[in-house]
Amino acid sequence: ERPDDPYMVISEAPAWRFLERSVGIPESRMTAHLRIACGLPATNAADRVRAWLDAERGAFAPVVRADLASAPVHFLALADSATPQDLNRMNDAEALALGPEVEGTDAWIGRYGEPRGVYTDAAFRADASPGSARRTVHLGADIFLAAGTPIHTPLNAVVEKVAYRDGHLDYGGMAILRHTTPEGDEFATLYGHLSAAAMSHLKPGQRLDRGTAFAALGTPTENGGWQPHLHFQLVVAPDAMPTDWPGVADPDDLALWQALCSNPAALLNLADDRVAYRAIDEAKTGEHRAAHFASNLRLSYAEPCLFVRGWRTHLYDQWGRPYLDAYNNVPHVGHAHPRLAAIAQDQMARLNTNTRYLHPAQIEFAEALLARMPPQMTHVFLVNSGSEGNELALRLARAHTHGKDMVVVDHGYHGNTTGAIDLSAYKFNKPGGGGPPDWVHLVPVPDTYRGSHRGPDAAERYASAVEDALLRIEARRGRLAGFIAETFPSVAGQIVPPAGYLRAVYARIRAAGGVCIADEVQTGLGRLGAFYWGFEEQQAEPDIVVLGKPLGNGHPIGAVVTTSAIANSFDNGIEFFSTFGGSTLSCRIGTEVLRIVDEEQLPANAAVTGGQLLAGLRTLQERHPIIGDVRGIGLFVGVDLVADQATRAPATHVAQYVKNRLRQERVLIGTEGPADNVLKIRPPLTVDAGDIDHLLATLDRVLGETPCLVPGQGEAQ
Repeated sequence: ERPDDPYMVISEAPAWRFLERSVGIPESRMTAHLRIACGLPATNAADRVRAWLDAERGAFAPVVRADLASAPVHFLALADSATPQDLNRMNDAEALALGPEVEGTDAWIGRYGEPRGVYTDAAFRADASPGSARRTVHLGADIFLAAGTPIHTPLNAVVEKVAYRDGHLDYGGMAILRHTTPEGDEFATLYGHLSAAAMSHLKPGQRLDRGTAFAALGTPTENGGWQPHLHFQLVVAPDAMPTDWPGVADPDDLALWQALCSNPAALLNLADDRVAYRAIDEAKTGEHRAAHFASNLRLSYAEPCLFVRGWRTHLYDQWGRPYLDAYNNVPHVGHAHPRLAAIAQDQMARLNTNTRYLHPAQIEFAEALLARMPPQMTHVFLVNSGSEGNELALRLARAHTHGKDMVVVDHGYHGNTTGAIDLSAYKFNKPGGGGPPDWVHLVPVPDTYRGSHRGPDAAERYASAVEDALLRIEARRGRLAGFIAETFPSVAGQIVPPAGYLRAVYARIRAAGGVCIADEVQTGLGRLGAFYWGFEEQQAEPDIVVLGKPLGNGHPIGAVVTTSAIANSFDNGIEFFSTFGGSTLSCRIGTEVLRIVDEEQLPANAAVTGGQLLAGLRTLQERHPIIGDVRGIGLFVGVDLVADQATRAPATHVAQYVKNRLRQERVLIGTEGPADNVLKIRPPLTVDAGDIDHLLATLDRVLGETPCLVPGQGEAQ
């Protein structure tokens, strides 16, 4: 009615896209889809079919001659199973060992509606990328029995379709039977993973009496490569099914597919609950968390995430949806690295003890760390986290200098122990934080975009602030212990200090008798690409280096590396001991992480993919005025969002919108900075070019939604 109204054209766009995609879809299927979308059954007959099956439960002929009522149910859901290890490629051995081996009439059951990671073949995915939408939810029930086991029809049937689908991880032999209720309503049953021989004597239109053995289970060479089992699927609206009769659904379309393909338990003479997958109740999980944990244990994102699996750069929710992890720096060498899983399993099967006993693994780990450090670093202390490491570094500095006072960078973060929080302006300067102790002296963040020094002399001018801090120590008659900083301040907004800043700071601290501590938790182990350590980029050599979470790739490890002089000063007769710091298991995992970083050339990958990411972000900056600054090195990257390019006013609300919208698009990033307006991007070092392209394309699309959130930017677009 209003063809010239642009709002009407925009609001109609989704409907037109739907209609365009529906071209060529049979009317019966399209009608069923529309009915389901409106909350109706797929067909008028669907509910009657379900009611009749429920009433007849227990009276159907057995599909297999096995005691299914007492057969165990084996869980294959992503939340319950580590098969396959690589969620993008299941190997043949894994497909042949989904669960217990069976003999004779022994059987076990696989659940209906269960989201599984085993469907990795290209046929189950929208495209070849690891983050693509995929079909994961099982639409039938599985009965695992020996190959050759006869399969019977549970009631009178007419053969609808017979096929032999020989693709990898496909059905192999497949038969579809059509049935009719006494009221004349039709439904179908699908049987997958049958022997090839059965396909030769079944013909469409052939009638089968109740209880007829019409097929047998195939061997792995003829059933798609699977451990022998029957895929048994009930279709209550067969005319609405596509011609390929899928047995697995995309979780985003689950309401549709479960309306077409109901739980087949009744036809197996079993209760629905015995066969049905019971999803993790995410709302109740959140309620229980709130009841048992303090409210300041925060969740990321407005809509919390529940993840059950990880692989390389992706996290997977319970339904198998992949999320690109562009935020977590803990899985430094990728989520669920198989070499680390093997090391952990092997060592836990042998021994896990502490540093009060000799073990070669301790020496191997220490030597691997020292080999990557400047030559003056000779001693290693092993702890459980970066927080413990920074707490210990403070003790080392004080023992060596006999001073107490520390110079720290504003908005820095060094951990959650009492001493580490005392050093962390990110914590103590927040409301309720109590402010800094009298022995802590702040210097400005060396931020050349938002800070007071932005020119070519910024490094020296920021470093000179240390002199004022030293004067404050002198004025209070204190004594300097040292200086600590995240080598590249992360929570301050992914800051890259101006060249020479740390070298100039360290010179002033040492001249005043202090020691220099580099907190490398965020930047170490090759994250910066061309630089293994952040202090290398700054051409500075610290006296103490603190390492944390990336060193264990998810296992709790921290390390403090220092000189012999400082280590000797700390040996004051009081034993240093950590029950789990330097455990046999931790040492082996830490050593393996260092090897993986080298052998898989992850710093080189960080340099290449980080360069791709930064170049792409700068291209987006040209299109989106909300981006004020793009900064970073390697895979340590920040995007500063501004409400106004001239004033650089932080666009905090937009940053939160972007972060949460990306989460909805299954891309995970964080936000940081004093105004929480900086997009924080720091993926595992295994990220690849396709991941970066996906991140950039998704961010571009989401940023395109933001002009309406900032007055004036809508017109600029």
